[in-house]
Amino acid sequence: MNPDQRELLELLGFVFLQNARPEKAETVFAALAALEPRNTRHSLRLALSQVRGGKHEEALARLDRLLEAGDISAAVHLLRGQALARLGRGPEAERALRAYVAARAAEPQPEGAAP
Repeated sequence: MNPDQRELLELLGFVFLQNARPEKAETVFAALAALEPRNTRHSLRLALSQVRGGKHEEALARLDRLLEAGDISAAVHLLRGQALARLGRGPEAERALRAYVAARAAEPQPEGAAP
């Protein structure tokens, strides 16, 4: 897949998310993840689609695999916290959201951005 094709599919997935069609976004991001399995952004976006589509267990499993693979980005922790909260797992959700805050604080901020 060339970069233009990838970008078009990513844009399509985001259009579906923005228009409350997480199931269609999930299909697009699942295809991207299958085509480019080393690109963890696709897995993260797939998990986002699953959270928004109510597939919290699936999203949580995917996010846990990302953590196990070493992705400790703030976005992983935030989505994990959301999935856990929607599953009624409050204490775990709180820990995930605390990890999100810590990871967010550790990420470099763009110049001129408010902390």
